[in-house]
Amino acid sequence: MAAGMSGGIAFVLGLDPAMVNIEMVELQRLEPEDLVWLHEVVTRHSNLTGSTLAKSLLSDWPRRSGQFTKIMPTDYQRVVQATRMAKAEGRDVDTAIMEASRG
Repeated sequence: MAAGMSGGIAFVLGLDPAMVNIEMVELQRLEPEDLVWLHEVVTRHSNLTGSTLAKSLLSDWPRRSGQFTKIMPTDYQRVVQATRMAKAEGRDVDTAIMEASRG
């Protein structure tokens, strides 16, 4: 998993870290805002599909949500951080992204 992953974020349930190519990604615990977003996505999926797995996850969310791992590409992480800092400092976001992408 994650071989060549350079953008986007993956949230994986029951991840076996030994099955991840960690050359370009970092395995992370979910942040509170990730958990809110993921709960909304799983709820929507459950409502639209009737998924028994989604229903099972939601029925024990506090425990089951802890079984997710966030896979974050390191290059993408730099861009996300640069964007947040530029916005907070009132700097041009595009310039900050270009600077971050140069490593």
